Parts: sequence; structure tokens; C-alpha cells
Amino acid sequence: MPDPVPDKPLATRAELRQRLRIRRYAFASGFSMLFLVVLVVFYTQGKIDHTTLLEAAALIVVLILVFFGIFRLGLNLRSADPSLTGWQFLVSVFTMLFVVYRAPDTRLAFTAFFFVALMFGMLRRDSKKIAILGSVSLLAYVLLIMLRYANNSDVEMLRLDILQFFVMAVTFPWFLFLGGHLHRLQQGFREVRVKLEDIEEKARHDDLTGVYNRRALIVSMEESKQRADATGEPLSICVLDLDLFKRYNDEFDHLTGDQVLRAFAQAVQDGLRATDVFGRYGGEEFVQIMPRTTLAGAMADAERLRKRIATLELPVPSSIGPLTVSIGVAQYKPGETIVQTFARADGALYRAKQRGRDRVEC
Repeated sequence: MPDPVPDKPLATRAELRQRLRIRRYAFASGFSMLFLVVLVVFYTQGKIDHTTLLEAAALIVVLILVFFGIFRLGLNLRSADPSLTGWQFLVSVFTMLFVVYRAPDTRLAFTAFFFVALMFGMLRRDSKKIAILGSVSLLAYVLLIMLRYANNSDVEMLRLDILQFFVMAVTFPWFLFLGGHLHRLQQGFREVRVKLEDIEEKARHDDLTGVYNRRALIVSMEESKQRADATGEPLSICVLDLDLFKRYNDEFDHLTGDQVLRAFAQAVQDGLRATDVFGRYGGEEFVQIMPRTTLAGAMADAERLRKRIATLELPVPSSIGPLTVSIGVAQYKPGETIVQTFARADGALYRAKQRGRDRVEC
């Protein structure tokens, strides 16, 4: 059934998710630029040469633009992970390893930024996949150490590199353990939030008919009024009441009466527009909220509904006669409260009852 606030089209929701991915990527790009700023600080201290700094800056900028182009063109949607978390992680780590190979004194920055990159990855991927990506990164660091020693045979540098690797290798499993625990907590909070939303949604529905209940209708009427005030679009309200409903309970039983209410509610829902909101106000009285609808349009729609209900098949003998409904209609007048609009529709319903039932009045 339609929600009080109409859902966005699927295409729009997909666009919103893509925009969210781009914002996350922009955040990750800021992290890359921060690494570049740290390299500049190392440069001022003579820990990295001018050429390596420029090459690192060019590499970071190019990679940022490449990933940005992938997201903007939607090419990321072809991947099993549209956020490209794994690729972003590996690219950032191997960029830092390139700098560490050319400027060994920046290994301190590599350690800090490596674990920050792991933290980013854990927000989007599970611990097992992050463990694989982290292990690949550590293995790459080992290969870098071996390659550098093979080229310069610097024992002191080798000792520092091994010490650095030892610290990272010891810290890495504990980081994964804590990250996995936090991920499970996050998962638990997400499940609790979904359950709370489900409970809240059920609290908005009538237990018997499944349509919106009185509380949800009151909220929806007020929201519809606010939108009408903001946009200047018309808004109409229909109050519907089943004629002589008590006879179903008296001549049969309350279970039969419940079946009639459910059949009526389902019949109305089947004819609703996507923007309409329908619910049970109480007893055998229902309300239909019709945004962007003038009084004439609401009257015509109510008349079609009245005729359709008269042909509705019910779980009772045909001798009791067809089910009929009386409907009162009112259009919201700017400046009045929604309660006043509802009262006018309810007054119109009263006139329909007084004038013989099975009719639409305004």
C-alpha cells in the first residue's frame, strides 16, 4: 500500500546511492591528499627528495581523477562492490609503498596511514576480505624490503625495515580482531534499527484491515497540508462510512463484519493512486487523503468508488443486499487547519447519511 509520503522512483534511489558512494570517495580522496601533505612535511625535513615528492603527487592526483571518472560514468556499478572499496584500498597502499621504496624514512607515515586505510575498508567490507587485502599489503611490503636490500645491501636500513614489518605484523591481527568486533556491533545496531522501524511501521497500521490507522492518518493529513501550503497544489479529503454496517454484526456475527471491513479496505486500496493515502479512522469510518486533487476531481473519484463498492462481492448471502458507502468530500482551503478541512468533509458525510446514504456530498 502507498506510504503517507510517496516513495521515490527506483531510479532516483539508485542515483542517491551513487551520490553517497561519490561522497565517500571524496572523503577517501581527502585522506589521500592528507598523506600528500604529510609527505610535504617530510620533504621540509629532508626525508624525501624533490623528484619522489612530485612523482607521488602526480600519482595521487591521477588516481583520484581516474576513480572519480569511474564513479561519474557509473562504471563502478558493473562491479560486485560498487563502492570499489578493495580497489581503493590496494591502490592507496601500493602508492604508499612506492613512496616508502623511494624514501625509506617515510615508513613511519606508511604505518599510520596503512591502518587508517584498513579502518576505512572495514566500514564497507567484512573482516575476512580486509584480512586478505591487509595480508597482501604486508606481503608486498616484505617484497619491497627484499628488493631494496638486494639493490643497496644496506644492513641498517634492512634492520629498520624488518623492525617496522614486525610492528605491523604483530598489530595487524589485533586490529582485525577489534575491527571485526566493531563491525559486528555495527551490524547489531543496524538489525536493531530495522526491527525498530518495523515495529514503528506496524504501529501505523490497523490490525484488522492492514490499512493505516487513525494516528497515521492524522500525521499524514498534517504533512499533506504542509506540502499543499509549500507548493500551492490542491488537497482534498474524503471521509467514507459503510452504510448500515451494524446489520452484518447483528444478522451474522462480528467475524463476518470483520470480513466485510477487510474486503472493503482491499477494494479501496486496489483503486488508489500512488499519491493517495487511505486508512481506517475508527469503526466503519475510513479516510482517503488525495494530494494534488481539486474538489471536483475528488468528487468524481469518490463517485467511481461508490459505484464500484456496490458491486463488491461479500462473504454473506446476496439477500442482504449490496454493500454501500456514503462519502463526504472537502478541499483544503489555505489558511485553515487540517482539522477544519476534515470537519467539513465529516459534515458532508453526515449530509450524505441524512439524504438517504449511498451518495457523495461536499
